Amino acid sequence: AVAQRAVIYEEDVTNPQRPKATPGRVVWRLEAENAGQGQPLETVIRALVEYPEIGMTLTMTMRRNTDPALPASHTIDLSFVSPGEGRTVREAGVLLLKSDESVRATPTAGLPVPVRDNLFLIGLSNLPGDVERNTDLLRTRNWIDLPIRFASGQRAILTFEKGVSGEQVIAEAFARWK
Repeated sequence: AVAQRAVIYEEDVTNPQRPKATPGRVVWRLEAENAGQGQPLETVIRALVEYPEIGMTLTMTMRRNTDPALPASHTIDLSFVSPGEGRTVREAGVLLLKSDESVRATPTAGLPVPVRDNLFLIGLSNLPGDVERNTDLLRTRNWIDLPIRFASGQRAILTFEKGVSGEQVIAEAFARWK
């Protein structure tokens, strides 16, 4: 798999107008996961976002929701590995998508829920108009922003590119989910 670009922009309390930018990379994969005993394998999108310079990773896993009790079209698991207590992720927002790295992003319709430190679940809205809009954003926009807040209170935005590999993975997953 080919790595795409990623950047984490961290709030600088001494100079709030100039966030610190640290480069990273993201690798996209289409995988099949065991959905439970007696169930067929489930297609999932997995993005591994790494920021080696600061020792932080995010594994983002997106799947179609098959639980009728959960009012979500898709779920997104966000699992962070962070160095040290101050960089523990305490809050995560919804995914924001944009066509270019430098333009304003559009939020997906969904609800992020903290499971525990460094682990979050986002349920994307299952209302028909929201499903259509979220699907369009995920399929057509090339960059993803994810706002987070560390245990220290410091805010950051993880920005990562779909690129050709991410675009192919997402297109294939949505084709299989239909």
